[in-house]
Amino acid sequence: MNLIYQIGRFDKNFNNPLKFKIKEKIYEKPLSSFALKEFLSSDKNDTAVILIYPISLLLNPQVKSWNLPTDFKEKLFKLLESPEEKENYLKNPTEYFKLHPHSKIADDFSIIHSIGEYNGIKFSATFDDIFLNILFDMLTRYLDALYSGTPISQAFIDISSGHNIYVSALIETTRYFLTFHKLRNWDEEYKLKVYLVFSDPILGQHKREYEIHTNYKFDVKAFFSIPIKIRRNEASFAKKLTNNNKEIKKKIQPFFEKACLFYSMIKNNAPLCLYTFSRHSLNQIDETIKTIIEFGKNRLHESWQNSPQLSRLDFIKALFLLALYYGIVKILEKNKIFPKPEVSISEIKEKFTSKNNSIYFYFNLPLNRNYLSHEISNYFNEKAKFQSEWRLLREYLSGEKSSQIEHRNFIAHCGFERNCTEVKKEGNEIFVRYKKENKILERIEKILEDYI
Repeated sequence: MNLIYQIGRFDKNFNNPLKFKIKEKIYEKPLSSFALKEFLSSDKNDTAVILIYPISLLLNPQVKSWNLPTDFKEKLFKLLESPEEKENYLKNPTEYFKLHPHSKIADDFSIIHSIGEYNGIKFSATFDDIFLNILFDMLTRYLDALYSGTPISQAFIDISSGHNIYVSALIETTRYFLTFHKLRNWDEEYKLKVYLVFSDPILGQHKREYEIHTNYKFDVKAFFSIPIKIRRNEASFAKKLTNNNKEIKKKIQPFFEKACLFYSMIKNNAPLCLYTFSRHSLNQIDETIKTIIEFGKNRLHESWQNSPQLSRLDFIKALFLLALYYGIVKILEKNKIFPKPEVSISEIKEKFTSKNNSIYFYFNLPLNRNYLSHEISNYFNEKAKFQSEWRLLREYLSGEKSSQIEHRNFIAHCGFERNCTEVKKEGNEIFVRYKKENKILERIEKILEDYI
């Protein structure tokens, strides 16, 4: 599926068809995005145009002299002349924008906040509000398309129209949207191509042809790093993000905690932890992402005039953290790494230290593979010494005999800490697990948190 975004127009000549040219073919349309849709549809691709309307767009007193559809014109006249109608508009602008002629051509539209004063109405939004308006819309459509079985394969960001602040917000949002996608897809099996699109300048002369430029590919790099560190039972970030909405805070906090723990397991090269601790499903993570998006949307829509003072940075941290969690779980599921009572050393070697198939390659952590291979060789190569019943690893090692779990040793030895790791032999296979005591597992979680 192709998705096209463009800032909506509403000026005197907004509905006049223009001659747009794409690869030597002419399309007469009032908007470049409509021309692009027809061009893309010629290849039998499903394509949707989404117009972005600033809330202030219709508050133009000059419309009284414009040639508009009767129902739209009557609605706008009331809006411009009646204080009561303005109140209705600010409560439900969707009903007004539905009458915009371009809304009937586009597949859908999204309304965003404005900054400034228009026809006596002052809008006190911030750049963060506009950014989040667009980001929430993009992510909602992205997830809806994914779960409907028609994922977005190409997105075209048409910047041919719109005031600078809206175009800037659209471009900035696209960077984060694409980063969100990459954090979820370390295996790159789901490829999303994003293009920046624009037409030749339209400077009042409507008889010439305007070429649409589509070959500017938009790209970002995603790194295996965590946007925020959250410990168990420390809900200050969730409290701030949700404006202390207790229900939503309670729902999302466990996901933040698990995301940080599983990131630490990968980063700190502790594969046995990945088989030991439970995690959320991909669907559960996405439902939590949707919860955050819906919460943000509702806060934004509380008022079209005033800013809810949402923090763009906080929402990015939350969404990126869950996107990273999703990406980790997706790789684990792909490689059939699931929690189980015990795991063989040969399986750990196959999944984590293989020269061709180590999961660390997905996250660009090749040194983890090398170091883990060294630790496994040091501890488990002499199979003959291990017994058929579960024993602590320290019973097979020389040197320090302390029974305390040492944090630094846990990290230094890839999670195979001698006082919490149990080992047994079955035939020619060595199995490992953590000692089955709640306090030990809690201690391991604390170590993982300390080394995020």
